[in-house]
Order: sequence, then structure tokens, then C-alpha cells
Amino acid sequence: MGTVSSFVRSQYESLREEGLYMMLFPVVGHGWRSYARAIYKVRQLVKKDRPDIIHAHYTTCGFVASLATLFMLHRPKIAVSILGSFPTHSAKRRRVRWAVRHLWDATLTKSKRTSDQLGIALPVIPNGVNLDIFHPQDYQDSRQNVGFEPEKKYIIWCSNPERPEKNWALAQLAMQCLANYLSPDADIQLVPVYNKTPQEVSVYMNAADCMLLTSWSEGSPNVIKEAMACNCPIVTTDVGDVNERLENLEGCFVAKTPHPVANSATHALYAEENAEALAACIQSALQFGSRTKGHDRILTDGLTIKQTAKKIIKWYECI
Repeated sequence: MGTVSSFVRSQYESLREEGLYMMLFPVVGHGWRSYARAIYKVRQLVKKDRPDIIHAHYTTCGFVASLATLFMLHRPKIAVSILGSFPTHSAKRRRVRWAVRHLWDATLTKSKRTSDQLGIALPVIPNGVNLDIFHPQDYQDSRQNVGFEPEKKYIIWCSNPERPEKNWALAQLAMQCLANYLSPDADIQLVPVYNKTPQEVSVYMNAADCMLLTSWSEGSPNVIKEAMACNCPIVTTDVGDVNERLENLEGCFVAKTPHPVANSATHALYAEENAEALAACIQSALQFGSRTKGHDRILTDGLTIKQTAKKIIKWYECI
């Protein structure tokens, strides 16, 4: 079997704890051939187990589920979570708009921004945070556990640098621009955090002086809410629902520019502009020099994994 995203597994486990009978079906491999093979496997699984609902995460999986159940007499309902966002007038946006209206039985988004981009009123249920894993821990102990030096400032970037949409190049450029805001003897290091367990990521978030997100496209980035739950200061590009999540939260900053980086093409055009905005925000986060109250905000906004599970169950009941 293949692997599934940690947030999908967490959501699955939280729904099972609420009493739902569920199973996970990961798409094994990459590329269109992997999804084509998955169509046959999903069809066989549906014939065998006769589920009431197929909940597809990501729009491509929604198309797989629809094709797998085509012409079935006892067809399960197809529910799709849209996890990203869409450039205006893009072909992908047109395909998804058509599927929402004509193909899928129910669709939810992770942020109002995505719903607005599609021009369709859809329910918004952001992914919840597992507070058993992501919670405040002792700052000094956490730094010692991950090997951070006492006198250094550390900025973490939580993704694989090989994923282009996460924009590691912009993070590096922002660090170069940051030198213009700091004294020459400032000792600051950017650390990519990936291929780690959620428990290990939580320790890094508790050890860091700031977490940086430079994606050009997100729905409701989980890493933002996880860093909030650890009371870690945050700097991020203006993507997904970050404005709503971080509004008036001291120590957290959204880089605003006239031309936000929205795809690989605009990265080349506006990289310097966005890097400067991020660098200014990083300076502010480092000057803040304390932990945030993000954990309290997660509770107030109803973004724990248990609260999210109850919202999804209500959505299933409507379907």
C-alpha cells in the first residue's frame, strides 16, 4: 500500500474515534498512470464493501472516484475536499467548477478564498489540529532536543525543498534580503524540516524563533495551524486562509505585496518584491522575541481535530 498525507490520516483516525466505519485507500505512485490504476482498484473495492460515501481528498482523487463508480447501480455518494486554490481563468479551475456542479454529490473547501475563486458557495471546513501532538513545550528543552545552538536564531521551513509549489527558492532569497535589516553579527539560520514525524515537527516548532511559509498556493495550510498550536511565531506569504487564521495574533505576520507570487511564472517576475516583504516580516517576528498565543486561538476558532471531525460528520449526514 502507498502512504497518505499525515493530515488525511489524522482526520481518518478522528472520524473512526467518533464511531464511523471507514477505510483508507491511498493512490500508489505518481502520475496519471497511478491514478488510472486506482480507478479499477476503487471500483473493485466499492463492489466488495458497498460504502455509503467515498470522501476524496484532492480534486484528482474526486475524478478517480467518479470514474470508478460510473454506471454502478448502487453508487455511493462522492464527496470531495478541495485542498488548494485556483488561478483565475485557469483550465483546472474550469474543470473543477464543472465537476462541483455536475459530477460530485458534495464538495467542501478549506478556505473561503478557494470558494470565492471558484465562484460557488461551498461549505468551508479547515483541517483540524491534533493538540495531543502539537502543543507548547519548553523552548530551551526543545532547542536542545533538535540540536539548536543557544546563541543562534533559527527559522524553520516545514516542507520538502523539491516541491516547487512550496517555493524553497523564495525562502532562500528572503534570507538574503534579511541581511539588509539586521546587524552584520546577527547569527540566523534557515532550517528546512521534512521527512520528520509529526511529533518531531512539533519539537522543531517549539524550538524555532520563527516558522516561515513561502508557498504560492494553499487552501488552509496545516503547518500554519500546527505552528499556532505550538505558540511559534509565523511569517507567511498571503495564501489560503492565513489572513483569517493569524488576524491580530501578535508575533505572526502575513507578507503583503502588490504582486503576490501565485505560480512558477510570477515567481520569476516578483520574487525580489516578495522576498523583501517576507524579510521585513521576519525581522518583526525576531524582534517580537517571544512565544505567541496561537494555541488559545486554535481552541477559540474551533480548529482542534475533534471539533473538525464533528463538523465533517454533520456534512456527511447532509450528503
